[in-house]
Amino acid sequence: MEFLTVFLLFGVMAAFVSGVPLPSSDHQAFIVGGEDAAEGSAPYMVSLVFGERVMFQLCGASLISRRLMLTAAHCLEPFINDDGGLLHTLHSRVGSNQWNSGGTMVTLKGCHLHPQWDSTNIKYDAGVLVTEAPVELTDRVALISLSYDFVEGNEEAFVAGWGRTGPKVEGNVIHLQPTPDDKQVLYVDILDHDQCQEQMQVASQHNAPPIQRAVEICSFHSRGHGMCVGDSGSALVRLSTMQQIGIVSWGYMCAMGAPDVHVRILGVKDFLEFTMSLYND
Repeated sequence: MEFLTVFLLFGVMAAFVSGVPLPSSDHQAFIVGGEDAAEGSAPYMVSLVFGERVMFQLCGASLISRRLMLTAAHCLEPFINDDGGLLHTLHSRVGSNQWNSGGTMVTLKGCHLHPQWDSTNIKYDAGVLVTEAPVELTDRVALISLSYDFVEGNEEAFVAGWGRTGPKVEGNVIHLQPTPDDKQVLYVDILDHDQCQEQMQVASQHNAPPIQRAVEICSFHSRGHGMCVGDSGSALVRLSTMQQIGIVSWGYMCAMGAPDVHVRILGVKDFLEFTMSLYND
């Protein structure tokens, strides 16, 4: 892609276009700009990790049934083998504020990607993981309800996750800060489509892909606050209803003043309802 520093928010960052200076860094390394989540909060959150002897944090996901975890398609695609199954190096953890300890490791059986997933244009970026056995629900492990309402503008929401806590800019090079051990939370505003499209095009110097209103929803807090690598797949939750309305998908750099783009739950309703109908708890 020729998108200027557009990245998928799990661990792949596009190369910077030569000759384009990076904006000055005026934020701190704190998701970016978030805060430690309260212990036991967001009990629907799943940490997706990969590796064998040494584990690395990959993405977030949300528990939408005792057998199913909702995440971004681009988080799963690299872990699908030639037979369509999952590589054994992909793991999940529930019930902990830490991605690397506590809670319960859940064995994964397979996955479903949205049939219209377009990795080139980053559209329909939704995937569902299937667990080997039903997940046991506790005070630390709970399901989140999905909202098929059309939400846009003048709404408050939040995202919890374990993404990198910020970029450190040195010259024209960006160094991402380490993955936080503790789950972070950031409260954001939902933008209307026109506002998001305008801000994204300005931030990317008109090189970002267009925002598709029917299948994407944007959030924004301020410069120095936003999603970063590792937050992909995490749930965008509407504060007024505590229901999931989006899936963290992609963005332009990390918290450098551009909106974050999420898959709209309403936009992938048919896929979700069909997939959920295949599995009984």
